[in-house]
Amino acid sequence: MLVLILAGVIIGGGLLFGLRRWKRSLKVIIDALALIAFSLFFAEAAESVMRTLLDDTVFMTQVHEVFLSPVFLACGAYLGIYVLSLLTERLLPG
Repeated sequence: MLVLILAGVIIGGGLLFGLRRWKRSLKVIIDALALIAFSLFFAEAAESVMRTLLDDTVFMTQVHEVFLSPVFLACGAYLGIYVLSLLTERLLPG
């Protein structure tokens, strides 16, 4: 399973890297999607922490409810490959 996840991250990061270099308009769209994903990712995390604190139930199991959120998981996955594409671009300029 780990090998499949790692392969997906590498392939996804490479795809975003290639698309960002290919057309300027795609770079803007990919960056805008990352901005939206970043906002949703941290909004979901903050909402989960806030709910835990407001309910006064500071149990690790309740805080980890956020991992059941499809929005959190999808945004986190996108941010992972997006950051990999940025790091690759940084290492291979031009």
